[in-house]
Amino acid sequence: MKNLPIGIQTFSKFIEEDLIYVDKTKQIYDLINGLPYRFLSRPRRFGKSLLLSTLKEIFSGNKKLFKNLWIGSSDYDWQEYPIIYLDFSTIGHRTPTDLDINLSWTLEQIAHEHKISLTDAPNSNSKFQLLIKLLSKKNKVVLLIDEYDKPILDHIKNIPLAEDIRTKLKEFYDALKGMDASIHKIFVTGITKFTKTSIFSGINNLDDISIYPEAADLLGYTLDEIKIYFKEHLNHVAQQNKTSVIHELENMTKWYNGYRFSDAPIKVYNPFSVLHYLHKAKLRNYWFISGTPSFLIQYVKTQYPSLEEMSRTTLTPEDLDVFEIDNIPLTPLLFQAGYLTISDYNPSNDSFELGFPNYEVESSFKRFVVATLSGTQSFKINTLCKQLLTSLEHKNIEKFCSVLTTLFAHIPSILHIAQESYYHSLFQFLLSLLSLESQSEMLTNKGRIDCVIITEHYVYIFELKLNTDSKKAIEQILSKKYYERFMEVGKPVILVGLSFKTTKPTFDIEYSMQEMPLP
Repeated sequence: MKNLPIGIQTFSKFIEEDLIYVDKTKQIYDLINGLPYRFLSRPRRFGKSLLLSTLKEIFSGNKKLFKNLWIGSSDYDWQEYPIIYLDFSTIGHRTPTDLDINLSWTLEQIAHEHKISLTDAPNSNSKFQLLIKLLSKKNKVVLLIDEYDKPILDHIKNIPLAEDIRTKLKEFYDALKGMDASIHKIFVTGITKFTKTSIFSGINNLDDISIYPEAADLLGYTLDEIKIYFKEHLNHVAQQNKTSVIHELENMTKWYNGYRFSDAPIKVYNPFSVLHYLHKAKLRNYWFISGTPSFLIQYVKTQYPSLEEMSRTTLTPEDLDVFEIDNIPLTPLLFQAGYLTISDYNPSNDSFELGFPNYEVESSFKRFVVATLSGTQSFKINTLCKQLLTSLEHKNIEKFCSVLTTLFAHIPSILHIAQESYYHSLFQFLLSLLSLESQSEMLTNKGRIDCVIITEHYVYIFELKLNTDSKKAIEQILSKKYYERFMEVGKPVILVGLSFKTTKPTFDIEYSMQEMPLP
């Protein structure tokens, strides 16, 4: 049984160490034979670096590494091209000057490998241009750029500094103007895509394939690929867990599948989580806990949308395309970062509906948002959610409201919006963490029930108000007879009116409760 390539991003190691490599070389072949300048946005730990490493070996003419892969038997000509590989996760960028110095040093190292001198060039821009000119004397140059946006994202909390870094990057890429005759291919990857004109104006006709079918399964694993390449590991996990392969695939699908990147109905599994699950044989939030980008924490705090907006958002391709540094809308950012994905496509108006890709992301992200907004440590969120659940199971609404108040009160006042819908969405957000059967905004023939929760022993009907007597909420439930459809369930029906009090010196939740007699 071949070993799993956990933590490996270098293609040659896959072959030399006989690790499992999911053969994507047919898609890569098509990519190579397409337009010469390509851009691809994908979430972190999704295989972007492995893709560029594979391209590096192909353009280096290392056919022997591919002898057992699709491209090894293709008509690819295996020419050797000089390669400039820039990984911005390894290039220092504390300031624009620091970025320039480290870019210069990186380019000089590449030049040294090719026995070229760049000493006559005074800065990174001129060294870049000179290096391409000198290398192109051997053959046209291939430029591979990984994590191009990291220098910007690392400073996104400091917009002036991020703008200065962006300006420096733009100047750097401007060195490519007029260099088409010296360049064979350019491939750029990142998590986000900032406006092409503001950074990549030096690259003519940079083709963004991020949300097009040609890249739909270029990164990530399809179900068929998992069945073919990880068959032995699936059998091993099933034996360890004393289940069946079908059961393990169902678990993996629920937890790690669901990523869709184009209008084509192709979904892929998160490769990082799949590999760790096959190694550990335990369902865990592997990708999410591997690190939440600091820039995302900042934007969740300042641009909190409602749960309904995040899980049922419809956007056009243009909405998902590019950002300005000082105006990054949260929902498209969550899509590019991998916390939301395409759940449906409407060809009539060329629009995408977004949603959470899978259980791992949805459950982890909700806890992350609650923890971030309330300033509560993530592990405490689990404890508080258990207290909420226990309170409902024991019909202790006073305790339920006390815990709820604790969470809501820690949210900074500047984030509170004086609208019932804001508190509805926060309330539903918390309830969704309880793994209970619940439904928000349930339609009846007499109106909408704000929230229904069904526990093992009770049915709860919640009506939510803002700065209003909670008894009026109970009166609304009774007058519209929201409870009638649940009287035959066989469980006591509890009516609960909650009023969020924001006009007092301290935030508070007032409640009223009434239990309906069983028929």
